[in-house]
Amino acid sequence: MVFLPGGGGTDAAMVEGCGLLAAEQTEFGPVAHVEADAVGPPGRRAFRLLIRREDAAAWLWVEREQLQALAMLIEQLLTGLPALDLRAVQPPPQATGPRREAQATMPPAVEFKVGQLALGYDEAQKLYLLLADEVESEDAASTRFSCQATRQQLRSLGESITPLLAAGRPRCPMCEAPLGTERHVCPRANGHAARAAED
Repeated sequence: MVFLPGGGGTDAAMVEGCGLLAAEQTEFGPVAHVEADAVGPPGRRAFRLLIRREDAAAWLWVEREQLQALAMLIEQLLTGLPALDLRAVQPPPQATGPRREAQATMPPAVEFKVGQLALGYDEAQKLYLLLADEVESEDAASTRFSCQATRQQLRSLGESITPLLAAGRPRCPMCEAPLGTERHVCPRANGHAARAAED
């Protein structure tokens, strides 16, 4: 197995949240579907990766920044080109019908909040490897999850993340803070620039 080179002397490409100690291994193997999803209104959305195989599903809850970093990492991995700046992506036009629900109909066999993500490549099976470590807890053993995806599945995952993030609250172009209905005082403008934006 060949892993992508990572920073800080690691042997994998990492999307970090916080450090943790993995104690319980959950290996999903090749999956049938992997997708990014968000629940809740703009400004209070919770993000997750929905991973499904034929007989089980996993919900991995992630931070917005982790999801953005994952999409950029996927693009770099698949294209070898500099990653797209997701902040410049405009959300797609609002659909006239009801919002398509992500494939989360199957109750999850695995569900946890992710502290760290990693991507690798299994040369023997010609599949990409997604690793996720649960946020550490003092009261319970953490979980390490792994699954395998095809190139097309990984590409579809990246493509599902881009409009998902762009559809949230607009962000200040200078400090990147989310903009709401209240006036925004940008610290990079020395507090002199205030903006108001709708959710």
